[in-house]
Formats: sequence, structure tokens, C-alpha cells
Amino acid sequence: MNRIVFLVSGGGGSLKFIFYALEALKMNVEVVGVIADRDCTALDFAADKNIYARKIKYNRTHTEELQQELRHLAPDVIVTNIHKIIDTETLSLYPERFVNLHYSLLPAFGGVIGMETVAQAKIQNVGFVGGSCHMVNEEVDAGKILHQSSFPVDWDKDEQVIDTVFKSSSLLLLGGIFTILKIDSGSTKQAIINNKHITFSPALPYTVGFLSEVFWKKVAE
Repeated sequence: MNRIVFLVSGGGGSLKFIFYALEALKMNVEVVGVIADRDCTALDFAADKNIYARKIKYNRTHTEELQQELRHLAPDVIVTNIHKIIDTETLSLYPERFVNLHYSLLPAFGGVIGMETVAQAKIQNVGFVGGSCHMVNEEVDAGKILHQSSFPVDWDKDEQVIDTVFKSSSLLLLGGIFTILKIDSGSTKQAIINNKHITFSPALPYTVGFLSEVFWKKVAE
């Protein structure tokens, strides 16, 4: 069984997506731990699903608790949804296993947190938006890119840009996890989300037949 640990600070949207996607795909992959640096709804979700969950103190000079939890959980992949920059020593414990999701086509809007990337893209009248799943290194949003998504946007007409960015980027995160784990169960180059044609590059290493209104409703709950 391949083991995933999430480092979180917020609502846990990506955590929920990965949990339900793995459940739907019936892969030999499991979310085994959720570690937070504050009280957040991601911890509540983990508790509800009987996933190991802990709140710790963490910053770049207080690393002991995080390192202890990671050693305990022995992850194959660590998803860094935490609102902190991971220190070099902790990264070196699990080389090439930390992965992050960013809601822009990096290097555009690197360092911008959450969906503020979409707000910045609108201000600059960007014609294409999307997401990037990348490896984590010592520099913010500067690790090797594993998968990206993109779609055209009309800021005067499109009303679901944030939702489409979130959903298409969630697919990227699963692709990045599978790429790290060397899992290849299919190929997806394009998908339709909210009536938008999403392009993935490189292709995601799985098929997206599990997506449905019921699935997305579960993620949104």
C-alpha cells in the first residue's frame, strides 16, 4: 500500500478530492495521515474518515514535531497544502516525495497563495488560466513541474473560473501523486469541466471516468 500524508492549514478541498478519487479508482494508495499547523476543517474531515490526524507547531526553526510525525507515518508522498515553507532538513528526509499544487500556470504568479492567483490573473486580463502540480524544494513554487492544466477564460462572461481552476487542478494533484509513485493506469489529455475544455500537459496517468456531479458534490461537502 502506497502511503500519502497531507500537510494542511485550511479547508482540505484537495484532501477531500484525493480521498474520494482514490476510493473511486480502487488504487493501492491510501491517505494515512493529516498534519496541520492550526485548527482547520481539514482536520475535521480526517477525523470523520478515521484518518490519523494531528495538530502540531511548525515553522522553519521548530521542525521536530513534523519530522517525528513523518517518521511515524512513513509516507511515500507528502502533499504540502500547509501555509508554510518547508525547511531544507525536513525536505532532505524524504527526497523527491514532497509535492505541491499551485493555482496558476507556473512560473506565473509564483508565491501567491490560494485563489488569489485567479484574482491577479483577472486584473492582468490573462487569456488562459490553470494550475501546476510540482515537486517541492527550498524555493517557493520553484520545484520541477509534474503536470499542468490550462483553459481559455473570458472574464466578462465566465462565472465559474475559480471552481474550474480548483477542479482541474485537483486532477493535476492526483496525476502528480501517481507520477511520483510510478502508477500508470491510463491517460487523460483533455477533460470537460463546467463546459470548459481543459488541456493537461503532460497527460495525466489515469482516466477520469469516475468524475460526476455526485462525486463533485461529495468533495464540496
